[in-house]
Amino acid sequence: MQKTADQLLTGKFNRRLMRSLFALSIAALVLVVTFSVLGAVSQNRLAIESSRQLAATALEVKQREIARNLEDYAYREDSYRNLHADFDYGWASASGNLGSNIFANLGYEMAFVISPDKQTLYATVEGQPQSLDAFEAIGSGLLPLVQEGAQRLAPAVGMLRSDDSVLLVAATAIRSPEKAMESLGRSDNSVLVFAKRLNGPLLTRIGSDYLLNRLRLSGPNAVDLGASLPLQTHGGEKIGQVTWVPEQPGYENLRTLLPLMGGCFLVFGLFAFLAMRYARRSSKELQSSARTIDAYSETLKKSEARFRDVAEASSDWIWECDKDLAITFVSARFGDVTGHADKVALGSTIENFFAPDFDNAEAKLHWAAIGSRKPFRDLRCSFRNAAGEKRICRVSARPIVSEDGQFQGYRGTAADITEEVEAQARAVHLSLHDLLTGLPNRALFRDRLQTACDEPLQQRSRIAVLCIDLDHFKHINDTLGHAAGDLVLQQVTSRLRQCVNATDTVARLGGDEFTVIQYGSFQPLDASVLGRRIIEKLSEPYLLDDKELFLGASIGIALVGEDGDTPTALLKNADIALYRAKQAGRGTARRFEPFMDQELRMRRSLEHDMRQAIAKDQLVLHYQPLVQLHSGEVVGVEALVRWNHPERGLVPPNHFIPLAEDTGLILSIGEWVLRTACQQAAQWPGLVVAVNLSPVQFKSRDLVETVSQILRETGLPPGRLELEITESVLLHDSAAALAVLERLKAAGVRIAMDDFGTGYSSLGYLNSFPFDKIKIDQSFIRDLDAEKSNAIVRSVVSLGQSLKMITTAEGVETVGQAEFLRQVGCEQVQGYLYSRPLPAEQLAPLLLGWVQGSASAA
Repeated sequence: MQKTADQLLTGKFNRRLMRSLFALSIAALVLVVTFSVLGAVSQNRLAIESSRQLAATALEVKQREIARNLEDYAYREDSYRNLHADFDYGWASASGNLGSNIFANLGYEMAFVISPDKQTLYATVEGQPQSLDAFEAIGSGLLPLVQEGAQRLAPAVGMLRSDDSVLLVAATAIRSPEKAMESLGRSDNSVLVFAKRLNGPLLTRIGSDYLLNRLRLSGPNAVDLGASLPLQTHGGEKIGQVTWVPEQPGYENLRTLLPLMGGCFLVFGLFAFLAMRYARRSSKELQSSARTIDAYSETLKKSEARFRDVAEASSDWIWECDKDLAITFVSARFGDVTGHADKVALGSTIENFFAPDFDNAEAKLHWAAIGSRKPFRDLRCSFRNAAGEKRICRVSARPIVSEDGQFQGYRGTAADITEEVEAQARAVHLSLHDLLTGLPNRALFRDRLQTACDEPLQQRSRIAVLCIDLDHFKHINDTLGHAAGDLVLQQVTSRLRQCVNATDTVARLGGDEFTVIQYGSFQPLDASVLGRRIIEKLSEPYLLDDKELFLGASIGIALVGEDGDTPTALLKNADIALYRAKQAGRGTARRFEPFMDQELRMRRSLEHDMRQAIAKDQLVLHYQPLVQLHSGEVVGVEALVRWNHPERGLVPPNHFIPLAEDTGLILSIGEWVLRTACQQAAQWPGLVVAVNLSPVQFKSRDLVETVSQILRETGLPPGRLELEITESVLLHDSAAALAVLERLKAAGVRIAMDDFGTGYSSLGYLNSFPFDKIKIDQSFIRDLDAEKSNAIVRSVVSLGQSLKMITTAEGVETVGQAEFLRQVGCEQVQGYLYSRPLPAEQLAPLLLGWVQGSASAA
């Protein structure tokens, strides 16, 4: 020892020691700085990747949001009817449909309706209808998206470049909810398109919501701000990128660590300098200083290892444990994050403090790594904070190993990710639930129904599926708007939940269509009881803005196992039963029976044939003369449509008109009848042609414009066209009906009330509405021998005379009936006594004979 001390006192040894200490200091400084910088770079890289995943998630959320909103507008019966079956510009531009609310409420700058031949039928830009071609406004990339959306059940969503903007665009076929599967894969669907600019306020909001600093849009080859995410079209073409300034936690740590390390090295250098000065004075003091230097060197090594591991693990707070996994150290951030004092964690094992989620397979693998003393990352655990709240954390650690390779414990980090986990849970919930009502959506409903179908046979036989459709809900949407309809749907949801048990599932499939999975004990009795309870509950008044509204419900029921073993079969059969319930007069429930499917197939076959009939010109018109009773002169004809079916022969209107009204085909048929009748009447000078209007036609918003256009095209004077309506069209909205009739009268068209006496027969209608004629239903003429019918006919004729209206009797078949009508003052008649309905070519000679006969009589 003395020899060593003597050597220490020599100048040569001192110089060698100084050089060694200096080299050691520089090497340690370089090593620490290098590892710190590498750790910081690694942290920054992880932060950039994390922010890139957040940006991708944000764009995916926006894509799902635009798809969901597009489905809400496209998969509705009224949208199908007014945007595809018979485009109605007025309906489309109305607020609450595709008007200003698309921009004001949903924020979509552009919306288009594109026909199957790729013509833009309707366009709105920032809530204002425009005469604009969608493919010119958005660009050529829109066409593939529209073609895909027209054939798929789910919307096609993509990003497209339009001038200097990148647009988030969604396209889907406009479908009837009841026939959505029929249109799948077809290219003849009209398409609804929503578009939203990705730059501007949208990116600002995304940046704020997802903590993406200075998020902005740039060109595909532009220099990014530190992090970026490429934007690609549906076909994979890069059209731009979003870029932002990422957080740099590594550099933040360096700004904290480097001054500390610099201070340590300064202290170390100063201490070395003093040590050398003391070494010249005495060996004893130098040895003491050498031991002190060794101690500080060891401390510095541990500090370097700690900082290196922290830089690699990167988290909110730091912890260490011994070889028995008992926590021995927590950083200052521990108290800030958990609210606990350090002593709460110190001494606890990491298994007790961090409660791993052993139900998770990944967590089991992580815990196995801990058992084998290996490094682990991103182990999801939970702990209780000082407030007693359960918090989710992500734990990472590396083993501490002694110089001889012995395991000494773990050094790691923990990050509180509760908000991130909750956000992910909310996103999953939103993807499986209806946004308006909070009920399970179609996807979750089918998943639960599949689970029910997979139950054992004994359990499965107790399960029923109920399809519920609201009666008259469309009237609320049409008259009060979709906002009022949404409030009503929320009230319906509340009532449905009151009707079912906790084990049952209530879901909204879309529009006003709801479903229930019922777990009963005695089926089908339990399902029938539930159906009656739902109908009664939904029939109670709805209070909206101090107004009472009334709805009803029709229900179709199918039993799992007995009526189907798959969700598709069960929903199909429940829908068939629902259709029969509506046919039975609404407000009722029907259970599926096998014969219903056959009837529905026949109905669909007839509907298909009827569509072909319109396309292949199989419809024909027959005309029945209207005879002036006192002179025998033919003053007009009534046009009656017939269907010349290639297999069924001549089909009378009462066999296909009701189906046409249900499917909306009556609008096309009615327009064809009106145009054909006017064209034919123009060839019969002086004769009035009478055409029946169905209730569906009468409610069409462009009825008056259609009639006026046909009169202009055919050249028929308006006074020679007589439109016949029944009392039923006046019942629901008499004010709107009066406005339509007054516009028709202003155009010069004659108006007749058909089948008078068979409905409510309100005298107020005759007094308030501008009718020119009353038509007495043939049922009264057929029973003229009955005293009651005789009196009714006399009263109706007398009423027409007092109101200065022409009276026409239908169904006159005998001379006695005609003579009676002449005596009571009826002015016009029609019926088999004069002629049955005939095609135009057969009726023309008869009309000529009548004209000549009338001239001879004169």
